[in-house]
Amino acid sequence: MITYFKDYQEKLLYSITFVGSGFTYLYGGVHLYNGDYFIGICEIILSTLAVINVFLYKYHKNFDLAADIILVLMFAVLNLLIITGGLERTGIFWIYTFPLLAFFLKSIKKAFIWNGILFFSFLFLTFMQKSGFLRISYSFIEMRQALSAYLAVFLIAFFYSYILKSLNKNLWKASIYDPLTDLYNRKYIYQSLELEIERIKRGLRETVCIVYIDLDNFKVVNDMDGHITGDKVLKKVSHILRNNFRKVDLLGRVGGDEFLLLVENCKIEKIENRLNKIKSEIEERFEKYNLSLSYGIVKIPEETEKMEKALKMADKRMYIMKNKHKKIESISNLKKTCK
Repeated sequence: MITYFKDYQEKLLYSITFVGSGFTYLYGGVHLYNGDYFIGICEIILSTLAVINVFLYKYHKNFDLAADIILVLMFAVLNLLIITGGLERTGIFWIYTFPLLAFFLKSIKKAFIWNGILFFSFLFLTFMQKSGFLRISYSFIEMRQALSAYLAVFLIAFFYSYILKSLNKNLWKASIYDPLTDLYNRKYIYQSLELEIERIKRGLRETVCIVYIDLDNFKVVNDMDGHITGDKVLKKVSHILRNNFRKVDLLGRVGGDEFLLLVENCKIEKIENRLNKIKSEIEERFEKYNLSLSYGIVKIPEETEKMEKALKMADKRMYIMKNKHKKIESISNLKKTCK
């Protein structure tokens, strides 16, 4: 969801630049034709800088920087229009576009700051004119009415942006997180694995280990104490797993009691030591259910660079460990029976 929202932000960046620059070039040409050389040259220079900004963005891909430059240029244009009046004193109408643009391009906090800076710059110009230090194209009453309307537009843009971004954030969370455990869901963890493999192929990442984890005897929990208790156990196990790995390592729930872990720049021995520690903790905490875990580890690219093959290998190794646990458990039960 965040990616999609970013795509729309980029489209707005391109649209506002080319459409806005087109109008500003037109008005700049009209001003030059009418002999208003100062404002005409300023409009053409600012429009050119805006166009250069989006072309540079295609290379550096720093959206925040590109958005800041657009807002700086728009800030300059709007203040210029307040001072000169623009074409036939209609420049003041363009100030109402700024709140909407700022809230769409920037975070709510940054957009709030940007609008505050612009609003106080208008107040400063009004004060300078009232004090006789500067002459602008609009009277005190006109500026008072315009700024009152600006505040109304600002508040509408603020609340609309707040609601939209909150909904977008909630939808994004719902699309990538498992609702029970708060770990990543199956779709997101698989997509992340694809990206990690792509980074390895491009030389951006050295190694990635995938760890397929499955709880042993989890069915016993549901059979003994019901599914509500089973859900609580899954949450606790997920918490244990999450707390024993780094924040950069991705952990997702891919099935009922199955998990997938992605570890960057990994060493299998260290992962095994960590998993065995987790295994002991789970066995101790949930001794009542004879709960344990099995796992299978595959190192990419040493063993394979194909996602499906890596998942199958990890799954197979996990089942080999699970079968060993079953055999050990059967032998242990048999010895107890013989006694």
